Amino acid sequence: MSSGKHVAVLAFPFACHPLPLANLLRELAETATNVHFSFLSTAKSNDDLFPHFSRAELPPNIVIYDIDDGLPASHHGATMEELIGQTDGFLKQAPKSFRAAINAAERDARKKVSCLFSDALLYPACEIAEQMHIPWVTFWVASPCFLSIHFHIEVLRQLRHRNSCTGTAEVEADDKALEMIPALSLFRMSDIPDEMLEDPNTSMVSSLVHQLQRVLPRAAAVIMNSYVEANPAPQIADLKSKFKILLHVGCRTVSFSPPPVLTSRNLDPTGCLMWLDTKDPRSVAYICFGTVAIPSPTELSALAEALESTGTSFLWSIKEHMMVQLPEGFLERTGPRGKIVSWAPQSQVLSHPACGAYVTHCGYNSVFESIAGGVPLICKPFWTDNMMNGRLVKEWWGIGVGVEGKTITKSGMVTALEVVLRSEDGKEMRNKVCELRERLVEAAGPGGSVETDFKTLVEVISTS
Repeated sequence: MSSGKHVAVLAFPFACHPLPLANLLRELAETATNVHFSFLSTAKSNDDLFPHFSRAELPPNIVIYDIDDGLPASHHGATMEELIGQTDGFLKQAPKSFRAAINAAERDARKKVSCLFSDALLYPACEIAEQMHIPWVTFWVASPCFLSIHFHIEVLRQLRHRNSCTGTAEVEADDKALEMIPALSLFRMSDIPDEMLEDPNTSMVSSLVHQLQRVLPRAAAVIMNSYVEANPAPQIADLKSKFKILLHVGCRTVSFSPPPVLTSRNLDPTGCLMWLDTKDPRSVAYICFGTVAIPSPTELSALAEALESTGTSFLWSIKEHMMVQLPEGFLERTGPRGKIVSWAPQSQVLSHPACGAYVTHCGYNSVFESIAGGVPLICKPFWTDNMMNGRLVKEWWGIGVGVEGKTITKSGMVTALEVVLRSEDGKEMRNKVCELRERLVEAAGPGGSVETDFKTLVEVISTS
């Protein structure tokens, strides 16, 4: 084995997690050209991130390795419940799968791995790194406030138990600010997923929370897919007190530069951008609930009815099997005002001048793509960090609204669309999102906090 730095990058291959890590990997490889990077993930995830025809364009110090996910071939994880089960099976298989791939990467590179860099959900990476006597650096993809929950989970469980014992009305208890935890004082109990508060001996999600609370403080550094400027100061201070090094390297799916013009039909196969070109500025509602979240049939129908009754132009990215839930004749009646597609180039859509509102599940990457495009949000959170992100959108940044009653109804969505697209409050939200965007442009620019923390990350992985 030759000397030299060799970083094994371990991906969590589901939902929104692989892309930010892959984007960060590219920038690290282009900066630390003397470091060899081995990227380890499942074949399906790797094919999505790095199609074989494009791998020749990768920096020469990146090599891609497929690992066994340990799951049946028919296990797709299309719903939230299936994804939880898929995660459980994958994490049980992870130590064996990743160790085999690490051994192969070391043989091919003729260099021992000197550092493990993994998605934070891959808590087995901590033990693997300790067994190899090398540092573990970890990347948190979701919002920083969601990570804070993990270190205050016992207090939150006790609060939930106390409220139930004292007979406090559920709605009243859920809507009370968590003032007893300064890092979470902006949030409500209703923002915390119920699964996280369950018994870790019987709940996979709660068990994962326990494991992350146990291992993350042992990491050489914890890297946030966020900007320090975007988060409440008490929450950042709280996280800094938990880790050896805390770094914010920006949201890795977001660019504040104008997105490239997609001239090829292959890059915009559904013609979204050409269709947007025909619409008035800030007039279109873009609708997308991510890759996992699925509104109920009643909610889908209510949303369609609200779009139709308000005469709102819309671009709706929706899974094909869900289209049967739309009202009969909806597409014919909305005609040229609406376009429904199975996929859209989201960053380009949100940066298009015609885009005036984003109806979203409030995934963290999606929120910042909307900020980069200067587009206010209409929030319908579903799970994990969605509720907390929605609270940030509505109350911390003031750049969007939620749906009334937390469930999509025709009347609630009519109100939300009118506020964001056609009211003075909507104009103020757009002003605020543009102001926030400018702060993040500065943070991500030369000499900003993102550049400073990225340089520290490069130093950590290059000198370990």
